Parts: sequence; structure tokens; C-alpha cells
Amino acid sequence: MTTLVRIAEPANAAVDRAQTVADRGIDAAAARVDGTPTDGGVGSLAAIAAIRYAVFVDEQGVDVAIEWDDHETVAEHVLLVDEGRPIGTARVRRVGDALKCERIAVRKSARGAGWGGRLMAVCETIARERGVDACILHAQQRVAEFYRRHGYRVVSEPFEEAGIPHVEMRMELTADGD
Repeated sequence: MTTLVRIAEPANAAVDRAQTVADRGIDAAAARVDGTPTDGGVGSLAAIAAIRYAVFVDEQGVDVAIEWDDHETVAEHVLLVDEGRPIGTARVRRVGDALKCERIAVRKSARGAGWGGRLMAVCETIARERGVDACILHAQQRVAEFYRRHGYRVVSEPFEEAGIPHVEMRMELTADGD
């Protein structure tokens, strides 16, 4: 069974606790944080941190000092869990007239099974729930085609973020979800 965990605007203490256990690995972080579940279930904030560290820091070489930032406590975090196993995560927050989709990551062992598309659909649902008419994101250029297939278009020249080439992309949302 696949479940979706959403954590809106977590407290600083929860973010700090999640960071502390992220290096224990994704599955260990998902169980509990110092004996206390971070969300009443799978320890999702810690699992989110662990997935993001595995993907961005370990795989892509992003500096750990910039992976967690000042937006953690003002964003809504999403975690997909399948059969009790954390699969992927995203973070969303309002920026101007759009919902910005950020930190989209699927654990390496689960890639290619459609989880990224499911995460994007959740982000777009959140945007509609908030009455926002567009989603934006900073896509790594090497995966921009993934976002194009999901309806996003490039709206910027290439730029560098965390030492990786990116482009800004945007998708206008319609009222009927198409």
C-alpha cells in the first residue's frame, strides 16, 4: 500500500531532529527519531532528510551546508511511502504567483517506476488546494525532459545552482486538473 505523508511548516526542533538522524540511512530514519515518531507514523521528516542527503549530497555532490536551508520551516514537505518504505520526497512553498516545487528526489533503488511523476502530481494538487494557478521549479538540465513530459516549459536561460546547471520551468494549472 502506498501512503502519502504531508508535513506543513515543521517546527525548528523537528527539522533539527530530522537532520540529526538523516545520516543513519533512509530506512533507519523512517522508523523513529530518538524514540519519537516525527509525524506519528514513519518518522517522515527524518526519512525526507535521509532521501535528500542520499540523492543530493551523496550522489550529486551538493554541499551538505546548503541542502537544508531557511525554507524548511515555511514549506510543506511531501513523502511517498510504499509498503512502509520511504520512496521519494518533494518540498513546496509559495513564491510570488506560483507554488515552487523543490528538493524533488526519489531514492535510487526506486527510480524508473513512476514515483517522480506521482510526486509532481501531489505538488500540483497542493497548488490547486491553495488556489495557485502555476507551479515553478528549478530543474537540473539533465532531467529537464522529465518535467517537459509532465507539462512544464523552460522559462529561463540556463544558470548554476549548487554547482549544477539548471533552468527554471513553469506549468500553468487549469481548473479541471488538465
